[in-house]
Amino acid sequence: MRKEIELNTMTSHSLRSATSVLASTALAVVGALLPLTVAADWRMNLKPANSGIAQQMFELHTLITVVCVVIFLGVFGVMFYSLYAHRKSKGHKAAQFHESATVEALWTIIPFFILLVMAFPATKAVLDMRDSSAPEMTVKVTGYQWKWGYDYIHDGFGYMSTLSTPLAQIKGSEPQGENYLLEVDNPLVIPVGKKVRLLITSNDVIHSWWVQALGVKQDAVPGFIRDAWFRADRPGLYRGNCAELCGKEHGFMPTVVEVKTQADYDIWLAAQKDKYGVGKATAAVVAVDSKTYSREDLVAHGKTVYEGAGGCQGCHQPTGKGVAGQFPALDGSKVVNGPTADQVALLLNGKAGTAMASFKHLSDKDLAGVMAYTRSSWSNKATEFVQPIDFAKARNGGTLPAGSVVAGASAPAAAPTAASADVAPLLPAKLYFAVGKMELPTDAKPSIDAALAFLKGKGSGKIDITGYTDQTGDRVANLELAKERAKSVRAALEAAGVKRDQINMKAPAEITGASDNKEARRVEINAGA
Repeated sequence: MRKEIELNTMTSHSLRSATSVLASTALAVVGALLPLTVAADWRMNLKPANSGIAQQMFELHTLITVVCVVIFLGVFGVMFYSLYAHRKSKGHKAAQFHESATVEALWTIIPFFILLVMAFPATKAVLDMRDSSAPEMTVKVTGYQWKWGYDYIHDGFGYMSTLSTPLAQIKGSEPQGENYLLEVDNPLVIPVGKKVRLLITSNDVIHSWWVQALGVKQDAVPGFIRDAWFRADRPGLYRGNCAELCGKEHGFMPTVVEVKTQADYDIWLAAQKDKYGVGKATAAVVAVDSKTYSREDLVAHGKTVYEGAGGCQGCHQPTGKGVAGQFPALDGSKVVNGPTADQVALLLNGKAGTAMASFKHLSDKDLAGVMAYTRSSWSNKATEFVQPIDFAKARNGGTLPAGSVVAGASAPAAAPTAASADVAPLLPAKLYFAVGKMELPTDAKPSIDAALAFLKGKGSGKIDITGYTDQTGDRVANLELAKERAKSVRAALEAAGVKRDQINMKAPAEITGASDNKEARRVEINAGA
């Protein structure tokens, strides 16, 4: 059956007129939108860019917006012009045509070239975004529910960054500040003009580290290390958010970067190294809070820590009831009402495989206060509580750090005498395993001997064995390897005459750091409870 194609002069007239209108409209739109390429501070636009990558993103966004607007105006311009100029009331009749090769070619070729116009700058921007080679400094970023951890892996220190918006503002009892929910106690600090590589991972669920002004948005996935980079152009404070829905406190997890001049950054870096003891001799004096606080003082202090921004109530609720299926209740908890040693260990080490992270970054007084508060609140009536000095000892295997001084003391604690060393050498003893291996290291004997000497003369004495791993790669395999390493140490102790009931096998512990960090390949022997 022969197909007939009716094309009247109305069609060609319509196309010529529409083309003229489209060209005029496109020129007008482009002329109107070009100034927006430098108007990034317009309140309906993106935030002002502070890195080359962020500027590329803005320019790409502007280009594609212009293309989309031109296409929109062109298509709808032709449509509305055709409806108006060739309406039935003017005596026009619609043309009937099928399988027009010209039309088919036009609506295939034109979009192809439009896509090419957008693809070239988009591809260049994506390649530049992923080029994290040759960084001038590297920071590991770890997402937690709900805070960020920053490790300056080449400088030997790290810290936590937690929301600092006052609780009164969050509860609505006082006016919201200018940076409501976008302020933290410890921002990520970097120098201006340096290429900074970020190694981004997560401790629990998927988070996303995002600072728009720096052009960085990268998911933090448990068990994986993703990298990103930026180079800040100007000093200042730049704010963002976790951009992945990560739980009930997702909106309370800001990302803040402080960009300093190189001189100011050097001063800050030196202060941080001094604060965290980087580069200090092992015999340096460590200050320990040995003051004995009343239960009432500790409870009052602990309440402020528990209810503060980034405190315990974010998960366990102000009522201590927790969230069913997600965060256990502290009200009536067996751990909170049980032996103090268990709660001390939980606060310092966290619990692997759960949202309970380590809170070692808090001071000994903060930890002792939180512990006293939880053991005295709601229906909890635990009679035992601990002092800050007990946490100081727990951090160091049951004894005060060598060379430590306590409040009111005039000199560092005396080193153990030879006689006392024969009876109870200081633990912990550490054994460092080869990468990926579970066989006992060749230099294990001194650590095994230290554990034996510690147990000597203590009929009911016990020791704890803990295997460590990092948070990179296959988490399940890492934890299993840590368990097997701990079993190897237990076997060596049993072969040396230690009874199995004297050995407490602790759950593997995870630390920040990469697989080349030997601390993530250790098994530690501590004094047991």
